[in-house]
Amino acid sequence: MRILYHHRTQGRGAEGVHIVSIVRALEGHGCEVLLLSPPGVDPLGEAGNAPVDKSGVELSGIRRLFKWISRHLPNLLFEFLEIGYNLAAWRRLQEAMKKGPVDGVYERYAFFMVASAWLCRRRGVPLIVEANEVSGIPDRARPQVMKRLCDRFEHYYLSRASHIFTVSSYLRDMMVDKGIDPERITVTPNAIDPQQYRELPPRDPTLARDLGLEDRLVFGFVGWFDEWDRLDILIRAIGVLRDEGLPVAALLVGDGAVRPRLEAQVADLGLEDAVVFTGAVPRSEVRRYTQLLDVAVFSHSNDFGSPVVLFEFMALGKPVIAPRLPPILDVLEDGRDALLFDRLDETALQDRMRALAHDAPLRRRIGEAGRDKVFSRYTWPETARQILQRIHEARA
Repeated sequence: MRILYHHRTQGRGAEGVHIVSIVRALEGHGCEVLLLSPPGVDPLGEAGNAPVDKSGVELSGIRRLFKWISRHLPNLLFEFLEIGYNLAAWRRLQEAMKKGPVDGVYERYAFFMVASAWLCRRRGVPLIVEANEVSGIPDRARPQVMKRLCDRFEHYYLSRASHIFTVSSYLRDMMVDKGIDPERITVTPNAIDPQQYRELPPRDPTLARDLGLEDRLVFGFVGWFDEWDRLDILIRAIGVLRDEGLPVAALLVGDGAVRPRLEAQVADLGLEDAVVFTGAVPRSEVRRYTQLLDVAVFSHSNDFGSPVVLFEFMALGKPVIAPRLPPILDVLEDGRDALLFDRLDETALQDRMRALAHDAPLRRRIGEAGRDKVFSRYTWPETARQILQRIHEARA
């Protein structure tokens, strides 16, 4: 089966991991996958090299221009560029289709994208859409200006897709509210490559010593630090537990625009010896740092996104504490494979952290249950199998 995978991202963060993982999984099922990326973007060639800090990736040439446009162009002009990108997408897809038979197009949703829907309908090729966002989602990094126009583009696009995969039930429900048939939508959260996690790497005692984490119960988080992560809540919780005499520490692996504010908070609370910031870490080194965690903590997140790192924590057997948000509830069960708390309830978060700090068997049981679940339900080969099933159904 020959599949065209089309996307419009820069592939510098979790989206790059997702793209590469889907391509490799489809190839593992015997497919020929042609990845169609924006000019200068090569997620496959850069797989595993991006640090956990999407702002720190060194860019050159046209990619540097794209980054400048993304950061500095007024939102209205940026949205006009998004509309104009349909011309490039149409040409790229048409050229790929002329080179040989295409069994399906798999496309990562992008605002104002309609060229693929029009071309696939014209040529009778199934279009499978992967949606990580939709028009109107809250807390988006770039505010929308022409939302009503985007809604019209989006309805044309989604109503002509053969099938739609969303990474959370929240996005599915938004689509249904917009008039999309729920039978054409499947919720597929993010996943892992099981081959990469069969063997658990050992904890590195040298790294633990270098970071000052010896003889500490380490809570922590890994990723790009966004406003919605509310890591200030985790830092306050560490202060509370330390004041109770518990030998705890927080390890924050990554970087982000909010880091200076978090470092100031740590200084104000006198927690310099209990909170460690690693800064940007190459993705190839992330697992070495993650293995230092005794408990993985999501202080908060957003309502629509499926955090890739959640599944990596589970695959490594890390017990997870997380808020009751739709993408979390899509995957985790309180008391079985995670400890959950109501969003932004700091007292409840502290209670969950305290419970795991005092109970090593509970930490082990929660971690093992999460690992079993991710290997049985949330793997990229399983996601690829579902994609191929929908392509076969559309072709039939």
